[in-house]
Amino acid sequence: MEHPRVLREKGLYKWHAGAPDDASYAAASKELLEKINIQLAELWLNPIITKVICDEKKPSALPPHSEEYVVKAYGQALVELGSIYNNFIVLDADLAADCHLRDFENRFPKRFIEAGIAEQDMVSMAGGLARQGIFPIINSFGSFLASRANEQIYTNACEGSKIICVCHYAGLIPAGPGRSHQSLRDISLFGAIPNMTIIQPCNALETRLALHYCISQATQNCMLRLNIGPSPRIIQLPQEYIFTKGRGAVLTTGDDAIIFAYGPVMLHEASIASEILAKKEFGLKVVNMPWLNLVDVEWLREILGAAAKIFVLEDHSTIGGLGDFLLNQLVSHGLLSGKTFQKFGVVGLPECGRPDEVLKFHGLDGATLAERITNNI
Repeated sequence: MEHPRVLREKGLYKWHAGAPDDASYAAASKELLEKINIQLAELWLNPIITKVICDEKKPSALPPHSEEYVVKAYGQALVELGSIYNNFIVLDADLAADCHLRDFENRFPKRFIEAGIAEQDMVSMAGGLARQGIFPIINSFGSFLASRANEQIYTNACEGSKIICVCHYAGLIPAGPGRSHQSLRDISLFGAIPNMTIIQPCNALETRLALHYCISQATQNCMLRLNIGPSPRIIQLPQEYIFTKGRGAVLTTGDDAIIFAYGPVMLHEASIASEILAKKEFGLKVVNMPWLNLVDVEWLREILGAAAKIFVLEDHSTIGGLGDFLLNQLVSHGLLSGKTFQKFGVVGLPECGRPDEVLKFHGLDGATLAERITNNI
């Protein structure tokens, strides 16, 4: 962002990404108050005097969580892969700290472009660079990139060149910043673009594997969808897991029903639901499905097994996400016969608040999911 202090502070403007801490807020308030009181004194008016009326600490908005951040793993993987592949550059829309791009910027300054708060311009720049044989990876929050620059993303796809779009802050959580930041439409917006593969990894390992696939193996445009907050738990993938196009991984076994989910937040809630139902002798198979608009049909046929109930848990609106895509595939290939299908996701506008209370409000916490699955049966 433009500000006179930018040039004095190495080009960084502190307050676009993240709010001031207590000390900075106090210093800013003091500075403003002093300026106001100087002007009041010139007008022979009494100064404004303030006092602290409440100094209690608010409880943390974060429930118990792991030390893992998939977005941090993404930043580390960018640097690692940047040392192996010198054909890609990284573009950012003034969110380099939040998107964990600083290490790449410092390591490869000539391969990093700061576009500022101008998502449409950034995507257009990427399109021009791609036409010249340069491989761009563009970064912003999903709620800004998917909708604001959708026309430019589509235009780039029409050119047939390869670009990776990384949609950070994907999904419902964190819910504190509210609806402007909760990205719940991006899968549907990207899913309607031809030659676009959409992937959301469930943990740090799968994040590295997904980025490596996008850079070194994918032949078309990719959208990588990343949660920005801490993972509630580290999702444990099977030891034999291989990141394979169109295939996911079974996390918990069960023969009564199957639930597909993606990303660390919703896979955590699906796992809680499975644990609750297991105590009631009901087997819910939990499947991590990172490919959100692509599936290996033979794998899907095998993974369904004898389960009569199919559920999809979205970290997205119930419209246009993985659920709609899988339902289309199930119907098209005759895999729904004798089975029922239901989606769980955000209906209507998302709520703002702590992760636990927002998940519960939308009926997407593990305990409520277990109830909804039981009621469905």
